[in-house]
Amino acid sequence: MMEMLPPVGSADVATKRDLDQLRELLGHKIENSGLRVRADFESAMRRPLAVLLSALFSVAGILIALSIFGPH
Repeated sequence: MMEMLPPVGSADVATKRDLDQLRELLGHKIENSGLRVRADFESAMRRPLAVLLSALFSVAGILIALSIFGPH
């Protein structure tokens, strides 16, 4: 069974240092991906939030105007 495996030399074996560097690199990539997702989400939510707040203040203004100047 072992003869079916390709020959492996010492250069083909990952060292602890190689694994530590890979872990650090992957950690940075995952962190950057998370930051990009968060930035995209915040950017996508900015416009709908502005529209919602504008509508809320418009309705509040109309209700206040009606309570002051409306039919009594």
